[in-house]
Amino acid sequence: MTAFEVVDGVYGIDVEMFDSGVASVYLFDDDEPTLVDAGIATTAQKITDGIEACGLSPSELSNLVLSHIHVDHTGAASELVDAIPNLDVYIHESTAPHLVNPSGLIESSKRAMGDHFDLMGKQGSVPEENVVGIGNGGTVIDLGSNRLELIYAPGHSPDHFAVWNPERKLLFAAECLGLYLKEADQLLPPATLPNFDVDEVAENIEKLETLDPDRIVFPHFGEWPYDSDEAFEMAETELHRYDEWILERYRDTESRDRTKEAVARELLDLSPPYDPVVESFFSTLLTDGYLKYHDII
Repeated sequence: MTAFEVVDGVYGIDVEMFDSGVASVYLFDDDEPTLVDAGIATTAQKITDGIEACGLSPSELSNLVLSHIHVDHTGAASELVDAIPNLDVYIHESTAPHLVNPSGLIESSKRAMGDHFDLMGKQGSVPEENVVGIGNGGTVIDLGSNRLELIYAPGHSPDHFAVWNPERKLLFAAECLGLYLKEADQLLPPATLPNFDVDEVAENIEKLETLDPDRIVFPHFGEWPYDSDEAFEMAETELHRYDEWILERYRDTESRDRTKEAVARELLDLSPPYDPVVESFFSTLLTDGYLKYHDII
């Protein structure tokens, strides 16, 4: 487990999904300490250890904000609530029922992630009384000295929120802009099964750019190291470049598997520095996400 400071009062916790530097959650230390995202099911202990490393007791946590329902963002929520019974768990109202009864989510995740799903652990149920469902209009969570604004931004998934901390001009981009894997210095588009939508992602890149953030942090992974304007420009460019490239590879090969191999070989090149499972995981999500968007699979 590695905890790192983003700015005074905001910490990232590397949950070491498959490898270090792949997935993180974020702790906002204020009058109401708040965690953004919950990693995969096997990471609950790493999260609580990380909170302690940041100088807080996990029992002090007041809120858990889940950017969207995918299991690499919600997996440890049930164990966190078991440990902190008064924890308020924020998520879009449309997918809130999947926290309470995750059976459908688990089956959908198995289809989307294939063999990788078994590495994530099995997600448990969050009691209904802990769940705070939020509509498309978003909400504002008052932490004390700071606020977190949940901004509805679908595209990666239909229930997707970005989180904006206006006092710090800090944007938790979730997967609205894609994924930035620092060790490979690669920004990847946020394609995945089953509901990835290129047009919605493009619209929300433009919407979030109007916030003019000083800092951008990603769940995959860490703080954007360059000028914020470059993140938005690159996110839009890569969104469409991968779309065209993957469709071209599929038309050439007429094979999902060969297209996925081409994505892993020519576009991602993540292994090394990451464990090969990281490359396999993201090449699968990218290939299937774009092909599903075009009704090919």
